[in-house]
Amino acid sequence: MAKSGRKVSIISRENDYKSLDIRLIEKELVKRGIEVETLTRRLTKDISLRNLGYLGHIARQIKSIAGSKVVLIDTYCIPISMLPVSKKTTVIQMWHALGAIKKFGWQTVGKKNGTRKEIAGLMRMHRGYDEVLASSDVTAKFFCEAFDCTEDKIVKIGLPRIDYILQKNTEVEESIYKQYPVLKKKKNILYAPTFRGGKAVDTESLTGAVDFSKYNLVVKLHPIDKLRTEKIDKPGIIYDDIYDTYDMLKVADIIISDYSAFVIEASLAQKPLYLYTYDEEDYRETTGLNVNLSEEAIGKYSFSKAKDLLKEIEKDYDYEALAEFRNKYIDIDTNNCTKQLADHIEEILDS
Repeated sequence: MAKSGRKVSIISRENDYKSLDIRLIEKELVKRGIEVETLTRRLTKDISLRNLGYLGHIARQIKSIAGSKVVLIDTYCIPISMLPVSKKTTVIQMWHALGAIKKFGWQTVGKKNGTRKEIAGLMRMHRGYDEVLASSDVTAKFFCEAFDCTEDKIVKIGLPRIDYILQKNTEVEESIYKQYPVLKKKKNILYAPTFRGGKAVDTESLTGAVDFSKYNLVVKLHPIDKLRTEKIDKPGIIYDDIYDTYDMLKVADIIISDYSAFVIEASLAQKPLYLYTYDEEDYRETTGLNVNLSEEAIGKYSFSKAKDLLKEIEKDYDYEALAEFRNKYIDIDTNNCTKQLADHIEEILDS
């Protein structure tokens, strides 16, 4: 197929919908008159009719890649890694997380929750990338290990979501308050734990420790984990399925997370950030961690017991420690990351 000189393919198997990063960069590229084809469809690891139907989606991906000068992906992409791609096409991996607190990709091959070595080799896991976006030198090292790539492929540009986190959005805030009026009455704690592979998340200990006369608790669980996590029906607790976690970040006064890259993203909001790491040893053994959170600048805010964490919330917060943590994992220019990425893509298209 003849190549379009200014066509970009954006491909993701992370979700059936366009992620925040994809929406933002797609909008910016289209505004510049660049042809963009976006293909999003979630692919799970189970054997199902839905996944068998993914074969047709792969055919669409192959066709789109063949007609593009730049391909932007945010996960593993079968055609990119397993099939030959024209040398005139630049493949950019903008991983769907701003950092890598936990191990993934080639870092976890052979581990309990990782890919088997034979499968990783057969699927040519994470092969075919020309560039990999990273938000810091520290994260770049982890990405090189996870993607099994060399440092010369790293491009230090932040994800578009950084712009969204840093910008005030009164419209979104008003929408959330209209949906959940209780959030205007007390301070709001946002609990956004990492994906635990379908295991139940310990929300019981946390909800048991929160003083609901002073705080609301908004819980944002991974769609798979929430199937096995018991919802506790109590005034002041909201299990939100309507808004993005980055939307809820805007109305949060206090943030609790764990081994999720969200802790890096949330540090941009300059709000008290705490780490609820009740299963750290188990997570370290089954998945593996790149970062020992207890040794970080915000390590004093890492707790294995919910009651200890909630006691700490009542004390003054060390924002200098938060800034030190943020600057370690985000050492790029955070001014308009969407524009920076679009500029970079446009340079490739025009070369």
